[in-house]
Amino acid sequence: MFVVTLTYVADISEVDAEEEAHLAWLDSQFADGVFVASGRRVPRHGGVIFADNVDREELNRRLSLDPYAEKCLADYTVIEFDPTRVAPGFEKLRSDTASPGAGVAGVPPRSAVPAESPTAEA
Repeated sequence: MFVVTLTYVADISEVDAEEEAHLAWLDSQFADGVFVASGRRVPRHGGVIFADNVDREELNRRLSLDPYAEKCLADYTVIEFDPTRVAPGFEKLRSDTASPGAGVAGVPPRSAVPAESPTAEA
């Protein structure tokens, strides 16, 4: 899975002028099953996209087709990660490489793991 952060590098009026085209591009990525979540950063100085079911090369190709990229309105940072633990209700986000007991189910909470005995200071 990938987390993509967009940071606007142009005046917000230029970003707003391309927003409709950007939203249409986002729709096409969701329709292809590559994007699983997206939204504006708060405060509004960019956006965040979660992408899955794609390799880095293909993701980069898709990002280059974003109207914000084509018009040099945003910089993109891509972070790949392997979601092995997820909260209840988000099981679909868990990585295929996660072991069956990984994540919330099957992993005891930290409070259930015996802690080392604190040592007394002399």
